[in-house]
Amino acid sequence: MTGFDDLGHSRPDTDREARQGLPEVVFGPGKTVAEIAAVVTSLLAANEGPVLVTRVEPEVAAAVLAQVGNAGTYVSDGRLLVWRPAAPRGFVVAVVSAGTSDGPVAAEAAAVADAAGLTVRRIADVGVAGLHRLLAVADDIAAADAVVCVAGMEGALPSVVGGLVGSPVIAVPTSVGYGATMQGVTALLAMMSSCAAGMTVVNIDSGFSAAMAAFRIAVSRDRVPVRRSDNTEEGRDVERMVHLETNVDDVTGEVLGHLLERLLAAGAADAWVAPVVMKKSRPAHSVHVLAARAVAGDCERIVFAETGTLGVRRTLVERVALPRSTSVVDVGGHPVRVKRGPWGVKPEHDDVAAAATALGLPLRAVAARALASAQPVADSSAEETAAALPESEGLTR
Repeated sequence: MTGFDDLGHSRPDTDREARQGLPEVVFGPGKTVAEIAAVVTSLLAANEGPVLVTRVEPEVAAAVLAQVGNAGTYVSDGRLLVWRPAAPRGFVVAVVSAGTSDGPVAAEAAAVADAAGLTVRRIADVGVAGLHRLLAVADDIAAADAVVCVAGMEGALPSVVGGLVGSPVIAVPTSVGYGATMQGVTALLAMMSSCAAGMTVVNIDSGFSAAMAAFRIAVSRDRVPVRRSDNTEEGRDVERMVHLETNVDDVTGEVLGHLLERLLAAGAADAWVAPVVMKKSRPAHSVHVLAARAVAGDCERIVFAETGTLGVRRTLVERVALPRSTSVVDVGGHPVRVKRGPWGVKPEHDDVAAAATALGLPLRAVAARALASAQPVADSSAEETAAALPESEGLTR
């Protein structure tokens, strides 16, 4: 049985990132500094995404950061330890709180959501006792992709917000209030009994749970994995992506080249330019971008800024991706990444180019040697090609 790391005191779930898009999050209270540090170290080694520890007091956070040694940060108002925060997904969550006393719970929700790659908009002190304060920011709340609504006392705010917006509302009852609030039970029951249909309610004071609910909504919107058993052993991932397209007839080749570089650096899965003929027989170029929904907005802004176009067409598409893996081979002391999939093996061009420049060899010579190192038995033709190409002092195949 695999999928976890047995530390004796804890068994971190090392496969959770693959299943849910985010590594297991560590609950800090009740654990020693050494235990927290050990679990964090395990999760950092087994995953690529953010590693978080919730409900951590400042002195404990400092001790854990000292033990782990990697570049972590402490978000004091959210009491959250963060390693490797995620890049923004393009999914906006409004964290709306009823009163100033609800602030710590809202801060936890905001900190976790931000670390997970959601774009957070904080809106504070808009409780129903002064409804005009809420109505003044109603448009800002409605513009978000999801709303985390934090309230204590009688817990009425999420019901009002749920009736004003069309996006998912995640309600968080807090333990703020006088005796009859029963440490948040009154707000919890009120939210669970709300007339606002479809509202999600999490546990009392659990800003973390609300942030994770928003994260799951974002993940499900951006990517839907589909597994098929079409007479093969390997499945396919079907990704929902955005195709951006515009035509330009007054942009130079240099600008188009720079545009493609910016788009790929911004996270586009692909970007390309094709010659076209526009109305009145004007020669032009068609600019295309394929991007995940999380970065499509950034890519669109780059296209507008660099081309000066007045309009961009958007199309929601599905991309079928076969399983693949990446390994690293050595070519003359230079690392070259190699992608491997059902279709075969291919060295990474940028690594090949860097190694070729450093070694003073033709690009095709380094590519052939990288390919031969990656599959010396499976592809004898690659080995023969590499042998026929020029050597460099100290370069081994």
